[in-house]
Amino acid sequence: MDELVKSALEEYFSDFKEYHIIILISFTVIIALLQIIQSYIVSKKIEKVKNDLKKSEIKFSKYNQLQVEALSEIYPVLADLLVNTVIIKSEFDKASPERINSLAENWGKSFNETFHYFTQKQYILTKSINSKYAILIGNLIKMNAYVRAEKQLSLLYLTLNNGEVEFKGDDEERNKLSDELSEIKKDEVMSETIDSISGLKSEIQYYFEKME
Repeated sequence: MDELVKSALEEYFSDFKEYHIIILISFTVIIALLQIIQSYIVSKKIEKVKNDLKKSEIKFSKYNQLQVEALSEIYPVLADLLVNTVIIKSEFDKASPERINSLAENWGKSFNETFHYFTQKQYILTKSINSKYAILIGNLIKMNAYVRAEKQLSLLYLTLNNGEVEFKGDDEERNKLSDELSEIKKDEVMSETIDSISGLKSEIQYYFEKME
């Protein structure tokens, strides 16, 4: 009887051990599979992040490159505009009609070139630079009105061989232009224009300094 019980118990525990081992093995396999799956998912996510970062870097690099190219073209144009504006401020009151006309022509070219470049490149520039440009363009419009009026007035005069200046135009047109000029606060307009050009140039310089 004892032998039968002992035999039955041994058989039971033997089956139990095998069953338990199977469960443990299955559990281990499941955990291993989960780890593999998890590692695969994580590796895919990391790869995606890397790819996204790479794309962002490419986009950012291209964006910076476009900005640098645009500002490299704009800066010398602003420098010329500043020089021409300073010359006008210092010479207009004492210049001959012919000299006034020449200075006005040079300034007009700088004005048009500045407007042209910013119109083309404004979309790629920083907010701070565009903000400075908005201030500048307001002053340039007033400055342009002043320069054009002075130029038109100078065309009514002629410098003779003896150095004297003679009026050769129409009195009505001269009066009209003189009235226009009297309404323009030329000293204020020129000073504000010079300040706004200098301010924009400084902003561009700061942009490049940050990249060093």
